[in-house]
Amino acid sequence: MRRNFMLVIISIISISMFAQTPMQTVRGRVTDFDSKSGLPGANVILLNSTPLTGSTTNAEGYFVMEKVPVGRQSFKISYIGYKTVIRPGIMVSSGKEVFLSVELPEEVFAAREVEIKATVDKDKPVNSMAMVSARSFSVEESRRYAGSADDPMRAVSNFAGVASSADVNSNQIVIRGNSPKGLLWRVDGVDIPNPNHYAYVGTSGGGLTMFSSQVLSNSDFYTAAFPAEYGNALSGVFDMRFRNGNNTRHEFALQVGIQGLDVSAEGPFSRKSGASYLFNYRYSILAFLQYIDPGMKNKIPSYQDLSFKINLPAGKAGTFSIVGIGGISRSKFIPEKDSAQWQTLEDRTKSMLNNNMGALSLSHQVAFSRKSFLRSFLSGTYNSIAFDNGYLTPSYTIQPQDSVKQKNYRFTGGTTFNHKFGPKHTNRTGLTYARIFYNSDIKAVNPSVGSFSEVYEGRGNTDLVQCYSESKIEITGNIAINAGLHVQYFLLNRHYAIEPRIAVRWQPARDHAFTIGYGKHAQTEDIGLYLTGIQVTPEQNVQPNRKLDFSRSHHFVLGYDYTIRPALRLKVEGYYQLLYDVPVIPGNYYSLINSNGGFYSDTFVNDGTGRNAGIDITLEKFLTRQYYYLVTVSLFDSKYKGGDGIERNTRYNSNYVVNIVAGKEWTIRKKNILGLNLKTSLTGGEYYVPINLEQSKLQHQEVLNEALAYKERLPDFYYIDLTLTYRTNHRKFSGVWAIQVKNLLNQKPPSGYIYNDYNQSAEPVVSMGVVPFLSYKVEF
Repeated sequence: MRRNFMLVIISIISISMFAQTPMQTVRGRVTDFDSKSGLPGANVILLNSTPLTGSTTNAEGYFVMEKVPVGRQSFKISYIGYKTVIRPGIMVSSGKEVFLSVELPEEVFAAREVEIKATVDKDKPVNSMAMVSARSFSVEESRRYAGSADDPMRAVSNFAGVASSADVNSNQIVIRGNSPKGLLWRVDGVDIPNPNHYAYVGTSGGGLTMFSSQVLSNSDFYTAAFPAEYGNALSGVFDMRFRNGNNTRHEFALQVGIQGLDVSAEGPFSRKSGASYLFNYRYSILAFLQYIDPGMKNKIPSYQDLSFKINLPAGKAGTFSIVGIGGISRSKFIPEKDSAQWQTLEDRTKSMLNNNMGALSLSHQVAFSRKSFLRSFLSGTYNSIAFDNGYLTPSYTIQPQDSVKQKNYRFTGGTTFNHKFGPKHTNRTGLTYARIFYNSDIKAVNPSVGSFSEVYEGRGNTDLVQCYSESKIEITGNIAINAGLHVQYFLLNRHYAIEPRIAVRWQPARDHAFTIGYGKHAQTEDIGLYLTGIQVTPEQNVQPNRKLDFSRSHHFVLGYDYTIRPALRLKVEGYYQLLYDVPVIPGNYYSLINSNGGFYSDTFVNDGTGRNAGIDITLEKFLTRQYYYLVTVSLFDSKYKGGDGIERNTRYNSNYVVNIVAGKEWTIRKKNILGLNLKTSLTGGEYYVPINLEQSKLQHQEVLNEALAYKERLPDFYYIDLTLTYRTNHRKFSGVWAIQVKNLLNQKPPSGYIYNDYNQSAEPVVSMGVVPFLSYKVEF
């Protein structure tokens, strides 16, 4: 009897232990929002914990909170003299420790006005100088949002002011009607080339970002009038930050899916020094898409990439860090070998696209006091494209049509000094110098004589110098201003740009804020446009666009923010942009304002203009009580004048974008989480230049009807994306099953038209249909 009783007790204890919720450690650092110095003695509390669980930061602002239950958790961070902040919906799993980086703004008020009220700062930009047309997003969002496919670029397409492509294979985005090439990419304070697989020259997008969200920390995205530290961009800035690896224990993640393999690791070099490493590697072969969509027949895309960060604290000497990104993309099209099966020109096409990109930077940051720091860096970047295209003849030989070989190198050095004079004034001043190298060789079939020969080549180097200074001033407790100046000097042709920036934020009540901003912005074109030479005679090669000036624009922004509840925000922002000095072809409709990348052999002048006007509306409920939603509406009009002085719709004048993103989570057995996420998107079609079919037939090549340039538009398109996840938390590891379905309704809107001389017809370029992904990730 006693033995049976003991067996029952042991069984109950065992079952109880098995049912216990796994625990995890949460670490982090609390810093001053402006000076980035650690705040000692700050309080960090785990909300809704019984008994109340909390921690206090050490002399450098670091804290450790042990035995935090897995699942969604919210934290409250407070410090005397600073605004109290709440971080809701943080995913705590048993497989990896959580690191919270929290920056607290200092209060500016008279003593009688003190009101301690916690705010949710989830969408607040990481950059303390940003006041208008900016928001942050977290790595967890880029994984959670339906349709993002663990791609930061696709994640930001959910934000107001952003239009995505009709082609589900492309992550290219349009910001407020501007050309995608107007976007500036930056990683850890360093400008980098387009970091996308399958990217073309002069574009901002491609197929997929060359690094996983696994390596990202909270990052900022700007859609207009960005602060003075950002230059050489016309439409927006994607300012990404890599996180530091865990410096206390080694952690790993392995993801396997039908699209490929994803491996990441992080940990300390030495627990005593605090040095850490973080890396992520991905390898994918997308040949399986052929079995899902017949349009992918004979197409075999593949890619691999590596991204890493090494963080090396050096005591009083500061902190050194090394960040690297490398990506290789391959895409080939194999022709149909049986000529009896040829129905279109594509059936006879043989092509190969190789696209490589790499960036490596060494940075150093040292604090001179608790109010100032100096950050310096050296970086090198590389990107190349190799494209060969030809047709299989009836005699089964390859007739070459196009050959593109291009390489770009850039070496950059820069430094930034940040000083906080007091709670009311912070200044940031910096300088960068870039040395740029270019080499290209373009061959194609000459339509006049029909022979495959050199079209143009270019090589050379030049320099770009940028400097800036900006200050944020808290005039009163509810009025703040950011003012600055950015200057660029392009040594190739000695053109310069002086760009003033200013933004004001007025908060008349705790839950209401008004913003107004202005920025002047300038951007060089792709370096190949300046250095590409045209062969006039066998002995003479000229560079007709060497003296082109910057393209320039004025940005005006007026906004209103309403905090309906702590986790529910309404934001409305109107804008007007005036573009000028845009390169155009004299007497022609063509303008680089409509460019989506490519190579140019024409002569351009800076006579083009454009204008974008619109309104962006965002209603967002942050993830609390296990659900969230984001509704964005963008209404805009985009016009331009080319070299003929006629006003037309821009290519990207789709007029409206509506996105609805929502998700719900359920906790199962107190430790596992089932997540359902949906996205629906409705976007207006782009304008295009139709094909002149009769002339195309006569000349046996595509001829556009320039008289109808951008008067016709593509159909509007509607997409629904679905993501279903199930996270299991075990004692020492966690696993995540994920089913992602892009284009759930199998929509195939045309993204343009091409001339097919094989059957002498204008055919739509049809985007891919439904694209499913299945994966399993384990973290330990």
